[in-house]
Amino acid sequence: MRMVIAVLFVLAVAPAVAQETATQKRQVLDYTTAYNRCQSGDKPMLVLVTATWCPPCQKLKSSVLPSLLTSESLSELNFAMVDYDKEPSVAQQLIGDRGVPQLIYFQKVENRWVQRYITGYQTLEAIEDFIRKGNPVQIADAGSEIKK
Repeated sequence: MRMVIAVLFVLAVAPAVAQETATQKRQVLDYTTAYNRCQSGDKPMLVLVTATWCPPCQKLKSSVLPSLLTSESLSELNFAMVDYDKEPSVAQQLIGDRGVPQLIYFQKVENRWVQRYITGYQTLEAIEDFIRKGNPVQIADAGSEIKK
């Protein structure tokens, strides 16, 4: 009987542990950590700027972000989130006069930082497509550096 209970426990807990491990591989970083990793040449950076008062932001965080964190799309990126309410100066510097939610992709190309962005609620497929293919490229401000 103990053996049956032990097997059932393992079967019940294993999926949760596997999910937790996958999420840990693609953890959400704070902006400063992701920025520093990018500067050291580690990987490109994807930043999600959200706000607590923004319904599309909350929908994206609750319905799309969990799947994105466990997908392979983020495996080669430093992923950071910036909450407009908690870090208004960083968020404003990143998005300017564009709205939230906003995904910003920073990548070093020929010794220059290139930035692409999409604004508004996006599906998982749209975000993965954005990461994979990219949108029209815009050169980042401030002397082609990642904004800090």
